[in-house]
Amino acid sequence: MNSDDRFWNRDELYREVWSTPMWTLAKKYGISDVGLAKVCRKLTIPLPGRGYWAKKQAGQEVPQELLPQLKEKSKVLLRKPSPPKEQPLTGELGTDEERAQLARLEGLSSESSLKRGDLSHPLILQARATLAKANENPHGILWTAEQCLDIRVSRDSLERAIRVMAGLVALIEREGFSVSVGNGHREQTTATVHGQTIKFGLVEQVERIEASVAPSGGLVDRVLKYGAQPPVSRAPSGQLLIEIWDVWSIHKKRWKDGKTAQLEDLVPKVLAGIIRIALHRRTEEERRAGEARERQKKVEERDRLLTAIKAEKARVRALRHLAADWFRAEQLRSFISAACHAGSQHGQAAEPGTPFGDWLTWATKQADRLDPLKESPESIIDSRLEPPDEPTWSYPYRKPPAPFRFPKPIWRI
Repeated sequence: MNSDDRFWNRDELYREVWSTPMWTLAKKYGISDVGLAKVCRKLTIPLPGRGYWAKKQAGQEVPQELLPQLKEKSKVLLRKPSPPKEQPLTGELGTDEERAQLARLEGLSSESSLKRGDLSHPLILQARATLAKANENPHGILWTAEQCLDIRVSRDSLERAIRVMAGLVALIEREGFSVSVGNGHREQTTATVHGQTIKFGLVEQVERIEASVAPSGGLVDRVLKYGAQPPVSRAPSGQLLIEIWDVWSIHKKRWKDGKTAQLEDLVPKVLAGIIRIALHRRTEEERRAGEARERQKKVEERDRLLTAIKAEKARVRALRHLAADWFRAEQLRSFISAACHAGSQHGQAAEPGTPFGDWLTWATKQADRLDPLKESPESIIDSRLEPPDEPTWSYPYRKPPAPFRFPKPIWRI
């Protein structure tokens, strides 16, 4: 099998299946025990039979089936499921006061929250008036395009949903947060908690109801009208749930009527879940902001280093140019000394005022201009020409001057 961690290792999975119960091992990979059993069947891995773990726990020796060898052509390569995201611990979120608030809400009685629910709250009054005249969709759920709290229930469950929403809104505002409704008719109810905007709503579940009476008509008519499946309808179930519309959150996002507790009993836990999601989102934003600052810091450090490298390279080039200029100046002085010696051997006058003497003085200045170890004498080369007063629009042809050459030998200048 491929040793890549993204794929199942048949030998390793076989050892784990016979050393760890399926329901425990499945949690490690974030899948159900039924899904893990399907993977084992596809990889031809034998599974422990019924009573295997009970006998082993009792100390009995239970035979273990051997892993069958597979032919090269029959080998299967299966990709592992993505590892489940780990839910951050509450201690890693928020400050001490925020964690104390979470613990207090988890233990708060829902009865007090519902009693304090303000049915005269502007958002509750608006929702009641809007939904009272709303139409029903094909499934019997009230629907409106007007600005309103996200309450998607049937007309029979409207009063109960209003009371639950009133209790939740009152609890949110009593804890120092706010609730608002945006424009639109879907997912516009938001709670601003610790600087984070959390969208939520109250929904009634719809159940699937199969027809108890066979549809009328012949076999062909029934097949053409309903297909191979029997006709079904959908109707409100009366079960309410509060849902947080946060796609990327790994925390609990749904609270609904159950066998042991109704939705009214879960209002404080709903707010605790909203706060937990807000704290987690804020923590993630701070983490991403910190990573962005680190990246920006690295970019700035790289830019500073690049600037320093460029400056250092420029200094090295300037140093080499200085050394080259010094070497050229020394060459010029050697040449001037040699020219002066040759002129004296041929009786050429080298005193100042003579052509050759003036040339020696000029050449010595040029050598000094190149030498980085000496002051640079003034030269006409350093002069700057002033631009003409009037622009010249004609460009007549000018014959280039003949190239300048010194006489040979130089002392005959």
